[in-house]
Amino acid sequence: MGKGYLLGIDIGNTKLAFGLVGCNERRFHEKRVVPTERELGAEQAIEKVLDNTRELLATAPGEVAGIGIAFGGFVDATRRIGLSSPNFPGLDNVPMAALIEDLAPGIPVLMENDANAAGVGEVVYGKGRGHRQVLYLTISTGIGGAAIFDGVPLAGTQGLAAEFGHMIVAPNGPGCTCGSRGCLESLVSGTSIGRIARERAELHDTMMTGLAGGIDNITAKTVSIAARQGDGLAREILEEVALNLGIGLANIIAAFDPDIVILGGGVMNSADLLLPPAIEFVKGHLTPRGVKVPPIEASSVHDDIALWGAIALAGKAAVNHSSSCCLVDLVGVGR
Repeated sequence: MGKGYLLGIDIGNTKLAFGLVGCNERRFHEKRVVPTERELGAEQAIEKVLDNTRELLATAPGEVAGIGIAFGGFVDATRRIGLSSPNFPGLDNVPMAALIEDLAPGIPVLMENDANAAGVGEVVYGKGRGHRQVLYLTISTGIGGAAIFDGVPLAGTQGLAAEFGHMIVAPNGPGCTCGSRGCLESLVSGTSIGRIARERAELHDTMMTGLAGGIDNITAKTVSIAARQGDGLAREILEEVALNLGIGLANIIAAFDPDIVILGGGVMNSADLLLPPAIEFVKGHLTPRGVKVPPIEASSVHDDIALWGAIALAGKAAVNHSSSCCLVDLVGVGR
């Protein structure tokens, strides 16, 4: 029998990612990414997950010892159900772990929301290694969060702890996908940056319109490109985003007193533009009362960190199942 493998599945709002990794390795044996295609509905997305999982299980060169799932939304980790996805209407009450187990009898499966999974991935594979208290924020289509203490994601009474994206930073701010107003997500996520830029481009001259091929096509990436090219409106928008990010970071650091704060997700492709002013805001508000500000850093593997987190969960599932296939530093990770 060949060596064992771990399979990670990242169910995102825009893409579905799958990674097969050899036990005790830190590189992909195989990785595949397919579009989620939300506009086609939840059922087709679930079928894509099952089809790709089936193919990877069939073609793995050795036994798959565990499967981990990172779900882009709210999760009941105890029942291993995807409760809902704010950015994917219709993806509700999905028993994803059970569906995967039906494909792979005897292979243990663990499931977390994508932010918790990413936080675990940072602890095992990224900048969280060696730290006992890690806070993680993923800033992408939406904003998720995780508080990983001694390798274990903080769950909360309802399994909804560390939803940093839905703390209020501007009570009279824009509406959020969660139904509230002024959430961090409504001001700092990639979706929100694009929305803010499109609204302001209607009122001001900006190179963003030309770069995107029209106002309706402006995204967060457009804002970043324009800011790097000296566009005043784009820079103004990112300054506001950095300020609101700084408010959010100051709040969670004051509440949790972590060893390190790590930020991932697509918006962190602009970390050099956003993090320095956000960190300065944090220092300005916390150091006067004697608080030592922890390192605040962009993830070193932010594009794939939820997938690596799913792989870490797969390793934990294998450990729980008494498999000899595991990573030494997975011991203690997960609930």
